[in-house]
Amino acid sequence: MLNLVVVFLFFFGIRSYYGQLSIEKAPLNQILIQCEDSYSSGSPLDVQVRLYNNSDKRREVTITDFSFQILNSQNEQIYSFRQSQPVRGVLDPFVSRLLFDLKREKEITNLPSGEYLIRVELAVDGKKVSAEKKFLSVERYELIVENLKDFYFVGERARLKVNLLNQTSRTQDLRIDAFSASLKQDGRLVWQSAVQVKPLWQNVRVGELVELADVEVPFDREGVYSIQFDCVVNGSMNSLVLPVACVSSSERNLRKVKIYTDAPKLASLKSSLEFSVYLLNDTKDNVYLEVEEIAVSLLPSSLDVRKGPTRMWLTPYSKYEIFKFYPYSAAAITQPGTYKLLVKVATKNDRLDFETTMQIGE
Repeated sequence: MLNLVVVFLFFFGIRSYYGQLSIEKAPLNQILIQCEDSYSSGSPLDVQVRLYNNSDKRREVTITDFSFQILNSQNEQIYSFRQSQPVRGVLDPFVSRLLFDLKREKEITNLPSGEYLIRVELAVDGKKVSAEKKFLSVERYELIVENLKDFYFVGERARLKVNLLNQTSRTQDLRIDAFSASLKQDGRLVWQSAVQVKPLWQNVRVGELVELADVEVPFDREGVYSIQFDCVVNGSMNSLVLPVACVSSSERNLRKVKIYTDAPKLASLKSSLEFSVYLLNDTKDNVYLEVEEIAVSLLPSSLDVRKGPTRMWLTPYSKYEIFKFYPYSAAAITQPGTYKLLVKVATKNDRLDFETTMQIGE
């Protein structure tokens, strides 16, 4: 009897407790604001607004009174877009649809440092929906290195071009007080050089590159290294550290890697299609490849990309992106149907081929 009483009290106590909790359903319509949390001033601000259908049913909707705003920390309006004209469309179950792409409407590149707020409001079938998202704008000077390979052979020298990018919100003079390059292995300095550069660059525009110097870095023994560049610009230190390896030989075949893609099997002409093609290293070893050619085509479209030769360093159990299909490449897909993705990776001694299909609907 005592046991029965305990079970009775426990069961009804639990029911009473959970009965007091409110169960909130997900909203039928949900706004998704896609934007990086940290934005570098000087580059185009990338913001997309999507409407997500939380229903398990296909719905025809009417969207009205669309409003998009960017506000600074003083609640001052930086940019505004409004459209009151109704837009009708179809939302598939649990799928989002692109409503607004900032890059298509306005190129914003010169936001001063600080916190900003994106506010979106609209009505779906007469019901108001809203969302907000904050992001941070950062002004800086960015070092950019060209011609760096993933790995070098013993006795080889890396011949690099180092540039400086004005990632601030305004045109300004750049005073270079010092510039140096160094090579480290396991935190130990093995080579260093102070490089002579032009001390003053005048009227450098937002997003403009200036060529600082050509640098040669020697590699005398095998190992994993980091190349570091330090540059004092207008009194502030700017550093860039990049990994690089030195080897005595590279792989002669492709048996340790395979090709993989995250391309969808089914997609719509109306969707924002984006996917990548990777080379996968399924082993516990570092793989160093000298690739002669990478070829990617999408039939029957006109997309045909070829590049190489290049060097690839694949760390253990890693993937290496060899191709990217961006939403703005969608002009290659103009009709519904079956598309065949063909990929070829070739070295001097070996070759990998990959094939898959995508069904594109209206």
